[in-house]
Amino acid sequence: MQPNFFWVRLYCKTDKKIVTLKMKKLYIYLLLVGCILSACDSIKDLQPAFNMGEAVPQAAINAIKQEFPEATQIKFSTLEKDKLWESNFQFKVDRMSAIVNNTGKITETYKITNGVQLPDNALNYITTNFPSATIRNVCQQLAPNNTTVIGYKVIVTLTEGKDIAVIFDATGTLVMVASNDRPGPGGGSMGIGGPPKIYFIEQKDLPEAIKAYLSEKHQNYSLIKAAVSIQGGNKLYSVVITKDLTTFEYLFDEKGNILRSGTLGLTVPVYKLDYKPLSSKDLPQVIKEVLNLNFTEWTYENGFTFLQNGALQGYYILITSQKKQFAVQFDAKGENGRGFQVCGALGASSGKYDIKAIQPKDLPESITNFLSNRYQEFAYIQTSLITDKDKKIYWVAIVKENFVINYSFDDKGKVIGAFENPLKFSNGKLVAKYMQDSDITVVIKEYFNTYYKGWVFQAGLMHYVDSQLFSYVIVIRVSSEFYILSFDADGNFVAARKG
Repeated sequence: MQPNFFWVRLYCKTDKKIVTLKMKKLYIYLLLVGCILSACDSIKDLQPAFNMGEAVPQAAINAIKQEFPEATQIKFSTLEKDKLWESNFQFKVDRMSAIVNNTGKITETYKITNGVQLPDNALNYITTNFPSATIRNVCQQLAPNNTTVIGYKVIVTLTEGKDIAVIFDATGTLVMVASNDRPGPGGGSMGIGGPPKIYFIEQKDLPEAIKAYLSEKHQNYSLIKAAVSIQGGNKLYSVVITKDLTTFEYLFDEKGNILRSGTLGLTVPVYKLDYKPLSSKDLPQVIKEVLNLNFTEWTYENGFTFLQNGALQGYYILITSQKKQFAVQFDAKGENGRGFQVCGALGASSGKYDIKAIQPKDLPESITNFLSNRYQEFAYIQTSLITDKDKKIYWVAIVKENFVINYSFDDKGKVIGAFENPLKFSNGKLVAKYMQDSDITVVIKEYFNTYYKGWVFQAGLMHYVDSQLFSYVIVIRVSSEFYILSFDADGNFVAARKG
């Protein structure tokens, strides 16, 4: 059967009535076709991306349609099977996303923008803490009225290719790094796993092991933020809490193992060190030259920088050379290196040899139980499975307070070797003194006035090393929100956290 528009053209010169009649049929036909095509597009758009076998509940679909009636190009992807979805869509001129649950409740709403629209202090945090990294995208989190910006979710690609999520509040103050920024496996191909899927949760939704740890370690704490990140098949929990004008950040795996921890505030011990992950591409050239001089061939396994009150104190690096593992420590200038063998046979190793980075959750339970029973609080640095001929060896490095402990275990969880390495840092006489608002320098006040309008001083400490001013830690309040900030002796900004 020929389409109607050809039939109309054939008779248009001979019978105007027939033309009119057939044109009406044509309009009806085109209208029906358009409706059918539109309906097909809508059905296609509402299928969950990457999980076509799962149906999105009508309550979730209706929630997006009702909240954003002009939304088009609607797509869904699963965050938690049968419970939670992320919806991406076009809304007028904006590309947006929303988190919606199976009851039709929208828990988070974002407008996808670009890095130019990040607050300067947030942008400065990323460029300072993740040098050479690339901002992949920026999402402005919107209040329930969908107009007020209440925070930012930034996806950053690190130098080794891993994607992480960094969360800021509306002032541009860091809330958390809500995914795995540690060197090593992130899941998926090449241990990276693609961009993380991030969503926030309430305290009651944390795993029991994490809740138990926080309750025991920090009684009567207040939760600032908790988030789940799913990346390459790994599920991680980022948690930020506050107590006594001090914030504590943790990255846990789903079994409650601590992968990263950090703190900032007035109750932090004076000599406590902070740690920042270090990728192989960010190794200073002077350190690479020392390693090349002392090791014929070497492979970078893991590492971090350690800081005291924001000041760089040194580098701690784990490498493999000639089928043996070494820990090498350098000062802040990348000099005065000292190294020790921490794993591997003392003699030559022969036969098949392979070393593979694994997640702490993949360690035998006998090993994780041994470590948790022996140490009350620690964070995993390195977890690897070494196959040496027909033997399996687990190499585990942890950090506790200002020490790194390297263990090697057999496949039954028996300790083969252990090496404890103190981190070398400034050991001058360090004293903390409480400060008054009159002690705040002009430079620090200018920073407060720029990013925290209406700020009110609450408390602060000045740190001295051998009677010389070393740093400031200051707590301010803006409306009902508290912020904890640190500055160096010259008043230059070092770090900030919501408290």
